[in-house]
Amino acid sequence: MKKLARALWVLGVAPAMVVASSAQATLYSVNRSFGTATLTGILDIPVGNYTIQNESASPFSSVSLTLTVNGFPWELTHVLTDDIRGIGRFFIDASPASLTFSTANGDGSNPADLVFSDLDTSTHNRYVIGSDGSPGFEAAYTHSGDAVVGAVFPIVFATAIPEPGTVTLLALGLIALGAARRTVAPRPSRDPAE
Repeated sequence: MKKLARALWVLGVAPAMVVASSAQATLYSVNRSFGTATLTGILDIPVGNYTIQNESASPFSSVSLTLTVNGFPWELTHVLTDDIRGIGRFFIDASPASLTFSTANGDGSNPADLVFSDLDTSTHNRYVIGSDGSPGFEAAYTHSGDAVVGAVFPIVFATAIPEPGTVTLLALGLIALGAARRTVAPRPSRDPAE
């Protein structure tokens, strides 16, 4: 039984720990509420640190967000960086645990505003987060109404979604650990006087 427990440990827990520590999530779950609006959905971006300046390319692989304002949902599938200009900078920290946004040098003539939109234009239904000065803001501009609130950067914008393989290996490792504990648990001694 001890050999079985050790085998389960080696095959289950050890690889799960290695994979869990080296796995780098790229899917992030968004669940935000502000004013009369909510923003929910999934963002896909490789783990890393990104700086967007002068309308540089978006690092997002895909966007699938739903912006709801006054009860009306809008599907946002585009990321626009054309409102990040001049010395305005938008920072993205995509860690294995969370997605954090921040800005620098944003003002009226040098905006640092990241836009998620339903079309590839920043004049349609959209969610905007950024800074055109102090303070920062997040806003929804849609045909069903607008919602604008202040924002203090850095903002943890989303949380990572664990990869299914990592979760499975971790579960197997925990099962193996439980089995190993059972086999090594001391058995109650019998008192010869009984």
